Amino acid sequence: MLAIAIAPLPEQLPVALPLLVAGSASRWARGRSWADVVRGPADRAAAGALAGALALAAAVLAGAPVIEALGQRGIEWSVHPIVRGNAAVLAMVAVYVAATTVATELALRGWIVERVLELSPGPPVLPVLVGAIAEALITPGDVTARLGGACFGAGLGWMYAASGRSVLAPICARLAFELGAVLLEGLRLIG
Repeated sequence: MLAIAIAPLPEQLPVALPLLVAGSASRWARGRSWADVVRGPADRAAAGALAGALALAAAVLAGAPVIEALGQRGIEWSVHPIVRGNAAVLAMVAVYVAATTVATELALRGWIVERVLELSPGPPVLPVLVGAIAEALITPGDVTARLGGACFGAGLGWMYAASGRSVLAPICARLAFELGAVLLEGLRLIG
């Protein structure tokens, strides 16, 4: 996993794709499929989506002003600036973001956190911590972006463990957060 996270990949290739390939091979070699972790009732998906939307609202309304005041510089939200004012591009970017979101959650929670859960009995503290570190490693940007990624990853890891080891809630939480951010960027509400 570390080799994939630090490998010099083309910018257009999200690190989630090679991680998903490695995770698929690992699960297959152990006689497992993604169906083992993609299961559960719809209320988990709804709870995840609500948590993701609330996390985005908290980040935009409360977190950003505090970080900007402490760091004495603005937060750069723009990951996909091409979506600003262009509905067709917004739709294409939304499909790209959704696909990488699913790949990221399957790789990080459905493979890495799940594998550590299998190997370490007891409370899920270590698996969640490993998932948070993996999230920080693949998060692009400076130290503050990586710390934010680690916090986000820890929350998604706890969500994964609490939802009966199902990636539905973390996928929906990440989808709500990331697609919400793309929409806000498209509407020019964040930049």
